[in-house]
Amino acid sequence: MATRHAIVHYLDKPQDGPATLSPRGTELPLDDRLETLISQVNATYNGRSGKIHGWFEGDRQTYPFSSWLDEYRQEKRDFVSVTSALLNRFAQQLREVADPLSGYLLCVHIAGERDQFLILLLSTSSALTIDERLELSDSRQLEPGKVQLGARIEMDQWRDGDDTQYLSFIRARSAREVSEAFRSALGCTEEADSKEQTTALLQVFQDYCHQAQLPQKQVSEVKQRAYEYCSDQVESGERVRIRELSGVMDSNDPDKFFNYVSEQETPLQQEIAPDKRGLTRFVRYSGSMKGLSLSFSEMLLGDQVIYDPSSDTITIRGLPPTLRKQLERNRS
Repeated sequence: MATRHAIVHYLDKPQDGPATLSPRGTELPLDDRLETLISQVNATYNGRSGKIHGWFEGDRQTYPFSSWLDEYRQEKRDFVSVTSALLNRFAQQLREVADPLSGYLLCVHIAGERDQFLILLLSTSSALTIDERLELSDSRQLEPGKVQLGARIEMDQWRDGDDTQYLSFIRARSAREVSEAFRSALGCTEEADSKEQTTALLQVFQDYCHQAQLPQKQVSEVKQRAYEYCSDQVESGERVRIRELSGVMDSNDPDKFFNYVSEQETPLQQEIAPDKRGLTRFVRYSGSMKGLSLSFSEMLLGDQVIYDPSSDTITIRGLPPTLRKQLERNRS
């Protein structure tokens, strides 16, 4: 990962009030501490579930950020200017939002194997520190593992124009109006939901295994390989490529799953941005109802876990020791 430019601005918006901005006037120095921070927040972004994927709106007058970013890309606008303009536009969009919001807006341009522009609103926490005079003082501490809002633009894909999902963003976990203000400030669409894409992938995968009449043990092995490949892609910030996945699933006939997908009435896209949490359904069964929660590895089905659809029952052979002890204590 090679960082070209990075900067951080501060935004503080109280409940039902306008935002106060503290923009930084110069870029951050490119040193090891910054690289460590960027590596941490990038991993956090990659692992965050529920991403939305899309592209910039075509109306650049209403949504000017893409124009500013395009000017920066053509070296007609500097990095500090484009990020400061985004900060101000975000503050404008927050005027009609009642919810409070504060944090550091970290903007980073990474140019390595992939040319990316990251925009992340990082959370902070209060920390008690001791200075060089051994005096106690309060300070604000960044929390790289807590990204409130974020977006990533794949600059190469945007420039080449051969991809309709070059932009991804993550919403605030609870404040819907804040998320909409952020989306509007960026001027991006909400075209594809990673959860929906993952659900579609899993359904096609299940249909494929059923049609191929694979034995349960082989299905489990194929699921595990598919899960490991998809998880690795998510961790590295890459998309799941159906042709690559097909080769992982069956090395003897690497195009078999790919051809099956292509023959569907509503085929999957060639590249999918999956949801990390949703991928666990490749290798786990889980469900809950009032007073009961059950989860187990797919590898146990048919062996240690027996499902009987006719009686709507599951038989578990061999209980976890801790559960067995609790049950035995209850009997006595």
